[in-house]
Amino acid sequence: MNYDEAERWLFGRRRMGMKYGLDRMLSIMEELGHPEERFKTVHIVGTNGKGSTAAILSALAGELGFKWGRGTSPHLLHYRERIATGDGWITPDEVAEFVTDNIHMLRKHSATFFEITTAMAAWHFAGKGVDWVAAEAGLGGRLDATKTYRGAGTIFTGVRVEHSRILGDTREKIASEKVAVAEPGTVLVAFRQTPGVEAVLESATSENGLRRVIPKPVSRSPLPGEHQLRNSALALAAAEELFDKPGEDIAQAYERVLVTLKWPGRLDYRSGNPSILFDVAHNPQSMSALAAHVEKWKRPVPAVVGFLGDKPWKTMVSLLRGVVDPVFTTTPCSERRLPAEELASYMRNEGFDARPVDPIGKAVSQCRKHAEGGRMIVTGSFFVVGDALNRAVEAGWVGGVPESGPDGLD
Repeated sequence: MNYDEAERWLFGRRRMGMKYGLDRMLSIMEELGHPEERFKTVHIVGTNGKGSTAAILSALAGELGFKWGRGTSPHLLHYRERIATGDGWITPDEVAEFVTDNIHMLRKHSATFFEITTAMAAWHFAGKGVDWVAAEAGLGGRLDATKTYRGAGTIFTGVRVEHSRILGDTREKIASEKVAVAEPGTVLVAFRQTPGVEAVLESATSENGLRRVIPKPVSRSPLPGEHQLRNSALALAAAEELFDKPGEDIAQAYERVLVTLKWPGRLDYRSGNPSILFDVAHNPQSMSALAAHVEKWKRPVPAVVGFLGDKPWKTMVSLLRGVVDPVFTTTPCSERRLPAEELASYMRNEGFDARPVDPIGKAVSQCRKHAEGGRMIVTGSFFVVGDALNRAVEAGWVGGVPESGPDGLD
């Protein structure tokens, strides 16, 4: 099986949806020879900021001389970015090898797309001889496939009510599911939360013998946006607690990460004609962060917008009022997609100049004509932002690497 065949098979497993429970993953890990036991893990759970926190933490590990691995989801630009080490993304040949060698075993266990990716990541990290892995949970924590990694520590980024059918309909229930990824006797890094969620964390800490660490604030982040200061503080606190390095060394490593880290699609400003701000804002909290980030821009700004239908997209539309216009709505390449026509119809009723355009690349092209050499925004689903970013780079409309100083306020 070559890479293209392996990828088609993997994405075909998405039709199976999600299955709850860890029995399949535990059996798969056993048949693989328990690769998850050959590295140390920091679990990252929460509603927002998991990927950015994983990126900052893994960059810190690298600057401190550790071999690091990073597991994130969903992917933005390519499936292979879900499994990364200091050497880069997992290679096409390695993906093809894992699927070819294990396809019968994975079918036997009726493994889902995310379970297979999580198992492949452990296999890859073990093969690379990594020391530390920053593992972003897919959904929840207690029954998430990544829980089989049995982490040395857990970062809790906070919660919003999302996926309520699966995780619960209150922040407290969701927090309880997420923090349950923490192994007894390990470190839990989390800011102070709202009273109800704080009570959940205190209960988990007491019942499981966790050592609660509250991060110290930081004044600078390697990633743009005020919200990234919290993610940076979480990653820095985890490094200080878990990496067994002198504080001065960690501080110096963080200074280097401030300059070197690139993380696409998160308030990712790319110069061009026009310049484009790409931002994965797939829930109200992240959309609020985007609106705040461009507050000093001359607004409204032309934008390409597309959402998944199972997200609170009407709330996100309300947060864009006065921020973007005209809006070129587009349809994500997902079975959960919100059709461009439906989004445009709703936005027109809300007072936007909304125009449905598919496919995504055409929407970007048409939006560029309305930016008149200035700026535009691409936001919404990972599926929209990733596709648009890939196409913009391929067409030469913007550069291929996130810029330093990406605010676009100069």
